[in-house]
Amino acid sequence: MAYAQVDGSFSAKQQHPVEDPVLSKALAAFEGAAIKFSTDAISDANVRSSYTSNIKRVVTEVKQLAVAKKISVKEAAEFCYEMRNQIMAEHRKYTSAQGLALAERHKKAPPSLDQLFDKYAKKKFGKDFKSLSAQQKGAIHYEIIESSARDNPKFTTANRRLKVLGKVGVIVTAALATHAVLNADNKPKEAVKQGMQIGGGVAGGWLAGLAVSSVCGPGAPFCAIALVLLGSIAGGVAGSVVADSLDEEIEEFTRWQIN
Repeated sequence: MAYAQVDGSFSAKQQHPVEDPVLSKALAAFEGAAIKFSTDAISDANVRSSYTSNIKRVVTEVKQLAVAKKISVKEAAEFCYEMRNQIMAEHRKYTSAQGLALAERHKKAPPSLDQLFDKYAKKKFGKDFKSLSAQQKGAIHYEIIESSARDNPKFTTANRRLKVLGKVGVIVTAALATHAVLNADNKPKEAVKQGMQIGGGVAGGWLAGLAVSSVCGPGAPFCAIALVLLGSIAGGVAGSVVADSLDEEIEEFTRWQIN
């Protein structure tokens, strides 16, 4: 609820409440979308960190086995390739819809091991892998092992940035909600309404995320972001509408002393 000071032929200047449902709905939409995208950004950053650290750990252990002659360099390269792909697939299960779309645009499916052999052979020796000597093939095998633990600097930088932006988004949303609660006549009631608005936004974004693959297809980050954003906004507004429709019930609920 907003307040406006009106000057006129009154006995005194007074503050009169001004109902502004448009502003209220806009704030509800913003809060719902902001908290959804902020929590997704933090979660995606944590998933990326886990993915990177797990790959490096596996590669370090495999290299130690190869150095100790317990497995061949070729076997080590094949194992690292398989494990990187498996770890990537498992971590993508826990990535948000928009984060997954960005990842798929960069790499929808990993190249085959033979393609990697040829790629590094041409880069290092200027010819196909099959044409290399045994010693040269061993060098390519070792290159595959090293590349398995190599991180993409662009994604590493974006990962740090996303985590910071996500935390800022959560702080801003919390500040807006807290401000609304502190300035409300019935603070417990406003806290419940704010929770319904934010919860509606998160739920709306989550439901929209489930439809990303069928609506947008793989590797379409702009479509995915727009769809989740629309879902979050709709959910936040829906939460606000439901809260307004239950105004008397929520007020009655806040009077109940539940320990």
